Amino acid sequence: MKKVSVHLPVELHEALRELAVRRKTSLSRLVQRAIGKTYEEELDGLLMEGEVDEYLRDPSSALSLEEYLKRRSEASQ
Repeated sequence: MKKVSVHLPVELHEALRELAVRRKTSLSRLVQRAIGKTYEEELDGLLMEGEVDEYLRDPSSALSLEEYLKRRSEASQ
């Protein structure tokens, strides 16, 4: 995991800290979840672009549907 610094208004920081205490989580986790929900579609698109780029560089890195289903089945057991 990478560390990032974010500057927040004092009132927002205090409110988020209180919310984190009430939810029995960390301020960091609250911010991570908010970012994930806010940018979910764009982040998914970026991740997918990376996967496609990797496949185009090396198609042999991809799994066949059969192999994927087999691994998924084994992982759920």
